[in-house]
Amino acid sequence: MKIKTGFAIFMMFSMMISSISVVYAAPTVSIYTENEIYSYGDFLIFTIQVSEITGESAILHIIDESGIKSSAIPIPITELKTEVPSPFPFESNVYPLGMYTLEIQYSGSIDATEFELIDSGKFLFSMGTKQVSVTWIEGDISDTFFMKFLIRENPTLFSTEQNSDSENIKIPEWVKTSTGWWVAGKISDKEFASSIEYLIKVGIIVV
Repeated sequence: MKIKTGFAIFMMFSMMISSISVVYAAPTVSIYTENEIYSYGDFLIFTIQVSEITGESAILHIIDESGIKSSAIPIPITELKTEVPSPFPFESNVYPLGMYTLEIQYSGSIDATEFELIDSGKFLFSMGTKQVSVTWIEGDISDTFFMKFLIRENPTLFSTEQNSDSENIKIPEWVKTSTGWWVAGKISDKEFASSIEYLIKVGIIVV
C-alpha cells in the first residue's frame, strides 16, 4: 500500500514539474535572410519565425563587422512566420561594405544571422535624388539647382572636365519625361544615368 501511495505521489510531482516546465519554457525564435550576399541597390528581406505568439514585439539590432550596433528596431509579431522587407535599398552613403549581423530578441530568446554586402558595380541613385527629381519635374526648382544637385550627389556620373559653376543651366523640357519614367521605375538607374551623361557629352545639357 505504501509503495502504491509513494508511486502515486511521485507521478503527481512528475506531472506538476512537467507542466511547470512547459508553462515557463521561453518560446523559440529564429531569423534568416533571403540571400547571403547583397549589393548596393538590393532590398534586404528577412524572415522571423517563432514557436508561439506572446503579444510581445521582436527587437532587431543590425550590427556591422566592427561591432557597432544599431538602435533597437521593434517588429510586431502577429504570426508564427513574419517576412520583413526593407522599404529602402542598400545605399553606399549609408551602408559600408562588409559583413552584417541581424540579431533578433523575442520573449527571452535570441537568434542571429549574417549576410555580406558587396559592390557589384550596379549603379544606384540615392532616394534623395528621386525626391529632388520629382520636385524638378513639378517645376518647383530650377534646371540649375537640379543639375548641380545631380553632380554633387552623384559625382561618378561626370568626368573631371565637367563642373557645376554655371548659374544658367538649361535642360530641355522633354528630359522631364524620361526622368518621370525613371522615377516610376520604368527605366533603370543605369539607363537614366547614361541618358544624362550622353546629353552632357553632346552639349544638349551644358554644364
